[in-house]
Amino acid sequence: MKRIWLLLALPMAVMLAQCTTPGMENRLSKMEAKQDSILKILSAMQEKHEFMAMRMGWRPPADTAPKAIPIASSPVQGAANAALTIIEFSDLQCPYCAQTAPILDSIARAYPNDVKIVFKHFPLSFHPQARAAAAAALAAGKQGKFFEFRYKLAPHFRDLKDSVYLAVAKEIGLNMAQFKKEMAITPEDTQILEEDISLGRKIGVEGTPTVFLNGRLAQDRSFEYFERMIKQSKTN
Repeated sequence: MKRIWLLLALPMAVMLAQCTTPGMENRLSKMEAKQDSILKILSAMQEKHEFMAMRMGWRPPADTAPKAIPIASSPVQGAANAALTIIEFSDLQCPYCAQTAPILDSIARAYPNDVKIVFKHFPLSFHPQARAAAAAALAAGKQGKFFEFRYKLAPHFRDLKDSVYLAVAKEIGLNMAQFKKEMAITPEDTQILEEDISLGRKIGVEGTPTVFLNGRLAQDRSFEYFERMIKQSKTN
């Protein structure tokens, strides 16, 4: 963008230095007005591009090399011997993770014997409630309902707070006394988050959600894409 502005401005500067007659000044004034109009159009194009990039969310670079990603003690949904393992690095305050959540939920419900979903925490520093939400999800996981909590919490990503965590916990039928004791982040929770973050960075995760299918970076996050990958995995 700056190069275009410089290319437009340079001829004008040269002409201003060489031309001083009244007639030329009038012509230059008209040229300046036209140049300003062009720059406004270019600026609007740049703003539109940035807006579209923001709406699309962070997209991982193409990478076909498989990664060795240990499941360890991460929450798992689905069959242990599933043909396709989906590993998601996610931030519970991320709007794009919130969009991906119902898609993964639908895939898990449609293909319970063919897909295994693994959740890895990747809370981003500029999301103030990301770690608290992760701790609440871990507390739900201690009662065997991590994914139920995660999927129910997703629509509330804009207004995450303790009262929301408690409302979701009640909605999915958790033992509330136990949840209230365990929902606050602990040193053990922090260790889990840091281990997931460290693993993510090691394999190239830079934003959320980042999804791997049998160790390979996913290039889409649609239901149709995951469905196609499940069918391919079953034939390999």
